[in-house]
Amino acid sequence: MSLLFFKRLLANPIQVGYLVPSSPFLTRKTAKRMDFSQPRVVVELGPGEGCHTRQIARRMGPASKLILVELDEHFVEHLMKQFSGDARVTVVHGDALHLPETLERHSCSEPDYIVSGIPFTIMERQLREQLLASIARAMGPESVFITYQFSLQLCEHELFDLKRSERCLFNVPPLNVLELKKSLFAMQ
Repeated sequence: MSLLFFKRLLANPIQVGYLVPSSPFLTRKTAKRMDFSQPRVVVELGPGEGCHTRQIARRMGPASKLILVELDEHFVEHLMKQFSGDARVTVVHGDALHLPETLERHSCSEPDYIVSGIPFTIMERQLREQLLASIARAMGPESVFITYQFSLQLCEHELFDLKRSERCLFNVPPLNVLELKKSLFAMQ
């Protein structure tokens, strides 16, 4: 665990959401869900210190694009330094509640993948529903929402249809990696 992660965890444990950063097993399992055989647009919500971001960037081709949306200004500064030499990566200091507007400002509509480990189940219900609605609005019919969660609760959410689920036991805590598509209900 980095000192930055530990400081941000102490400053705002609910926003950080996890007691330790994601394991290499989880970051690889999540990144393998993305097909980079052609240029892709990937959006990562709440990348924190960049565990998943580094794994995704390693797999991306030169024409792919990765947009990081992070709320915590300290993590934003860290990510900007970490990816300053990578033109494929754009770091946005913003709130995922405004994801469609953020993507529009960056000339990106309907990304191929949205990746997030935001801990939806520990959020206040209204905030969770607003956030999930924002994610669904940003998705096109072919977009895939990849999220790693303790609970399988999102599998039954009306805005999403489960495409695939896999458990990662080699993480603290063990998490489920979910691949979700936008539901027909959400497309109406």
